[in-house]
Amino acid sequence: MSESLDCSDLPPAPTATITERKVALDGRILEFPLERWLTTAEVIVGRWVADQDPRAIERYPRASGFTSWGVWWPGRPYSAYRLHRPDGSLRVYRLDTVDQVCFDGQTVEFHDLLLDALIRPDGEVTIEDEDEVEEASAERKLSIDQRWRIEWTKHLYLNRSELLMERIDAAIEQAVASVRNGGG
Repeated sequence: MSESLDCSDLPPAPTATITERKVALDGRILEFPLERWLTTAEVIVGRWVADQDPRAIERYPRASGFTSWGVWWPGRPYSAYRLHRPDGSLRVYRLDTVDQVCFDGQTVEFHDLLLDALIRPDGEVTIEDEDEVEEASAERKLSIDQRWRIEWTKHLYLNRSELLMERIDAAIEQAVASVRNGGG
């Protein structure tokens, strides 16, 4: 895991933006404006800054000063968020089980498959929304492939949390280095 997880030594944020588009199982769409830190065929990294999202305080009343790095890998069954407190210190990693991650140059879109995990900096893992997965499965809203993806990803969250944190940190470090070197 990276030793420099606080956000105190970042280069100026890129001016370019991307949109995060989360498609819920019921078809609802949530969108978030992100700073565009890195976009390659292998990984997309953006940063959400609560104070730059006009809806943030309405949606998340205590969000002022918080930031969240978002990381998406088109071929992986999860996406990740690394959340930081207003002082820049790491709060938690949050992972979403996802499907159909795609990036069109402006928008990173993915389908949310309900199951989430929180990984605390000390490696403690909490699985969330298993009840929603059970309900959706009982109502036949999840395909066999989606249920397999959820179970496989849950196993990954519980048994490979350190590897996941390393992958997230490495992607963010790559994005920061890219911006520092004039890329993005």
